Amino acid sequence: MNEIVLMIAALATVMLIVIIYLTIKDKESTRKIAMLETGIDTLNQELFRITKEIESLKKELKESDEKVLEIDTEMIDSIVHNKLKPFAVQMQNMDEKITFLSEDLFENLERIQNQMRHITFANDHTVPSEKQILQLHSQGMDAESIAKQLRLGKGEVELVLKFSKIHA
Repeated sequence: MNEIVLMIAALATVMLIVIIYLTIKDKESTRKIAMLETGIDTLNQELFRITKEIESLKKELKESDEKVLEIDTEMIDSIVHNKLKPFAVQMQNMDEKITFLSEDLFENLERIQNQMRHITFANDHTVPSEKQILQLHSQGMDAESIAKQLRLGKGEVELVLKFSKIHA
């Protein structure tokens, strides 16, 4: 009974560690996403400012009663492109970082899940060994004979027997 409690406590401890780890990673991701949002807000503000500048320039041209000049679309595109190019590069870099972090997070999650499967597998296979040890001991076998028969270490067999005597 106490062995089950110990296994449950160990499993609960592992789960707590996993939860803490995921919380830390979540906070990291949240912080990086907040930085990305700040970058996007800066881009939007710069775009808004550039749009206002263009509108202001158009308004000045109309107010000055000058002839309406045909503005070369390619020239405007070039000006806008040159002003927005650094922000586009930053956005691309942030997108790559987010992709990398996302992949890293999924790899870590998969690794943790594999470790949890291994722990569960190990726990499933230790209980029958303990039952077999106690059964063979009740039949009068000593620790060394039990260890040889079950292909376990003598110390492990002795430990299981000591625990069973404590709980008896």
